[in-house]
Amino acid sequence: MFNFFKKNKPSVQIEASTLRELTADEIAQIEHQINELKQQLTHTDNVQLLASCNEQIGILYNQLRRVDLAMEYLETSMQQKRSIGEGYKILMSLYNHKRAEAAKSGSITDIDFWMNKMDEMRNIAKLATIQRN
Repeated sequence: MFNFFKKNKPSVQIEASTLRELTADEIAQIEHQINELKQQLTHTDNVQLLASCNEQIGILYNQLRRVDLAMEYLETSMQQKRSIGEGYKILMSLYNHKRAEAAKSGSITDIDFWMNKMDEMRNIAKLATIQRN
């Protein structure tokens, strides 16, 4: 009747756009954007621009579901400029996904590895929050 002792579980909404497959045209457009951003990387020494381009490339690779490349570029972006923007969120999500895979396989060392990566990301968020104040 009242369900006082029943825990309410929040409903998780997954965007339909993350579930659908990309069309060949969308894939080609994303790959074109990646190539343009890679060209920008070769023509600049500006750390802000390098970090931004690497982040965008990582985000685009994530859209293509190329997880390892997405993590590589997002990690590079974080090394160049620590931020808690879209790239941060995606990288944290990818680390959590890898941790879940490690848990399913029962690999304690892999679980520890990905948990440490997630801890590093949380530290970045803490530092960014402290620096804002």
